[in-house]
Amino acid sequence: MNMPSIRSFLPMIILAAACGGQGTATRTISLSVEGAGDQMAYFDRFENGRPYHVDSVKLNGDGKGTMKVPYLPLDFYRIAVGNEQLIVVLDSAEGLAVEAQGGLLQTPMRLEGSVHTDAMRRFQEEAMGYEQKVSGLRSALSADPSNQANLDELNATNLAFYERCRQFVRENSGSPVAISVLGRMDMTREFDLFKQVRDGLRRTMPNSGFYASFREQVDRYEQELVMIRAQEEEMKRLSNLLPIGSEAPEIRQSTPDGGSFALSQLRGKVVLIDFWASWCRPCRIENPNVKRVYERFRSKGFEILGVSLDRDHTAWVEAIKADGLPWKHVSDLGFWNNAAAQEYGVSSIPFTVLVDREGKVLEKGLRGDQLEARLAEVLGR
Repeated sequence: MNMPSIRSFLPMIILAAACGGQGTATRTISLSVEGAGDQMAYFDRFENGRPYHVDSVKLNGDGKGTMKVPYLPLDFYRIAVGNEQLIVVLDSAEGLAVEAQGGLLQTPMRLEGSVHTDAMRRFQEEAMGYEQKVSGLRSALSADPSNQANLDELNATNLAFYERCRQFVRENSGSPVAISVLGRMDMTREFDLFKQVRDGLRRTMPNSGFYASFREQVDRYEQELVMIRAQEEEMKRLSNLLPIGSEAPEIRQSTPDGGSFALSQLRGKVVLIDFWASWCRPCRIENPNVKRVYERFRSKGFEILGVSLDRDHTAWVEAIKADGLPWKHVSDLGFWNNAAAQEYGVSSIPFTVLVDREGKVLEKGLRGDQLEARLAEVLGR
């Protein structure tokens, strides 16, 4: 199965700005951006992944200015100055004070007033240090691949940072910042943690578009897990219908010429029950291999009973003739409801059951080289 990536959320929150309205000012966003004098600054909210202006201010000659923004719910927001942007996470009434150099708005010298933004910034600084260290170790290994110390340190650094990601998410599971950190993690390994964040954010930011996207991915994977587990249980149930060593259930169905034939008529021989169909391309591809095995072992007491899941008599008979299948064939033309297929727990074809001379199940699902090797064990080379 193809697993979902949370990393895709962050690019969503840095799309190009679009126009929007303003609200009643209730909190302060103060900016000081060195070298950005007389430029416009914007505070943006997001809707459907796109930023919209909430408030704006023209910075003075020193690059300073203040915006008044309304109470907004806990979510990701954006401060934009010229071509630069700073992603922040604000609670409903949190203000913010930003000091930065022009060209370095993403890494401000001072960023105060928001617990969530502060947590995100601190983690970003840790991540930057980790990435720099890993980059240096990889460069060293590229120059000297045999340096085991560097390789051990690289592995240890990766493990330590992954554990740090887990710790950060656990500590901030009710904050949007957890979403960005989960983008570095494997949902299949950490699904309980992903669910913890999903459930925590449901209480703190239920109407956020970013939360909705995150929740949908986690919900989808959870549904896939339910289906996978149901399939595993069904396969287990079907497997238990026919345990190795058990008596192979009788099969009595119609032959291509309209007669009747039963599995018990082959008692005393080692029998391969081959479930197939004319419409099954993998079955038709496998038929030459089955023929080869049949020709090798038929003189040693080996026989095949082909049980077709066809529903069209003509197609069934023509496939037997076209593929040159000389062994016994039966079918009730019941398609997937073939009575023998139901009793033997067949969920896909081709499917085989190897039965010994006393009518006991030896193996299930053998094909190709595995079938040939097992027959050589049973019948001799």
